[in-house]
Amino acid sequence: MHESELSEPDSSCRHILVALWMGCEFGRDALAGIREETTARSLDWRIRFVNTSGAFVGAADWMLRRKILDGVISCFNDENAAISSALRRAGVPTVNLSRDRFVAVPAAARRHTALVELDTAAVVRDAVRHFRERTGFRSFGFVECESGAGWSQIRGDACMAELRSLGLRCERFRQGGAPATRVGSPRGVRRNSGPDYAALARWLRALEKPAAVLAANDSTGADVLAVCGESGIAVPRDVAVLGMDDDPAYCLLSVPNMSSVRFDGRDAGRKCVAALASMIAGAPPPASPIFYGAHSIRQRASTGAVSTSGALVQKALDYINAYACSGATTADVVRHLGVSRSLATMRFRQLRGESILEAITARRVVEARHLLRETGKTVENIAEMCGFSGPGSFRRVFCAATGRTPGAYRVDSRRR
Repeated sequence: MHESELSEPDSSCRHILVALWMGCEFGRDALAGIREETTARSLDWRIRFVNTSGAFVGAADWMLRRKILDGVISCFNDENAAISSALRRAGVPTVNLSRDRFVAVPAAARRHTALVELDTAAVVRDAVRHFRERTGFRSFGFVECESGAGWSQIRGDACMAELRSLGLRCERFRQGGAPATRVGSPRGVRRNSGPDYAALARWLRALEKPAAVLAANDSTGADVLAVCGESGIAVPRDVAVLGMDDDPAYCLLSVPNMSSVRFDGRDAGRKCVAALASMIAGAPPPASPIFYGAHSIRQRASTGAVSTSGALVQKALDYINAYACSGATTADVVRHLGVSRSLATMRFRQLRGESILEAITARRVVEARHLLRETGKTVENIAEMCGFSGPGSFRRVFCAATGRTPGAYRVDSRRR
């Protein structure tokens, strides 16, 4: 049958091409987020899904020739110049979704292209917090991926900056000791023959123990764990290891199983749909990237508590994270731990450098910042939802923690 003999396309709905890599959990989560947001918005979209770069090129070309392509959500947009040019010429609203790469969009394509990218700085903050919640590490390290890719360097830069802001030192391991190349240049990815295991072993042995090591991704984290095993470095007693991506192929086959940052794919998918729906309705794409962050950190054996005191403090922190915004008090935390108040207070102060009450307050402020950024709820409602005694107490504590009133913080975050 010739293409001209095919039936006329249904004009009552929008035809959307979604192309996502399904090699890890992030792709599945993003697809679920796309489905959820499409349903929530009651969008009349007919979605065609593909999961490889080659399939994306073929589907996009076919839909363009039939003139039934109304929008694209893809992580493969920059991998084929010809199809990218065709989408640009056709003016098809497009959302570039990036999990680790940073896509350079030509000026001519910016009129109809939105970028949804990982908020690297926020993810690194969560990773550092995960380490600091466990015990008193004497040193911190970051290991770049063996290819030296630009996104790996950016994650390393964010890790160094975050630890410096906390007054902590971080050692950085680069494969072969070569200087980082400029991000975005044709040399942005160094081609190495593979990880330098001998150099990595020397670097790990030189870290002051116990050490916390953040890997650029799960593949790199698996290399770190393998080298620790071969070098007699105990995990997590001497070195705790945290990866990024939460890819079961690496996390569950590593010995011990690896803890990892799980990116918020569902949020990314929902934001892709929101951006594409807006552009299809005639709005211009956002001038700046739309960011998503971490969904959670999957704790496994590679970052387990390294002492009884650390386990006690972690139990307290888990309770605080769950119930601080429900009005939990220091007495509630102590009762949950089943130890004396003096012991709980002493251990918490030793390992965290803060009191239990300060940790409860910090958790409430974190949740308040989220609600101020992401919702239109009033200050009074947010104060109640976060466990503060009233709006006045909320404003006072929030201003002391952030240097801004809740209203000023909301305005600044939305402006950014």
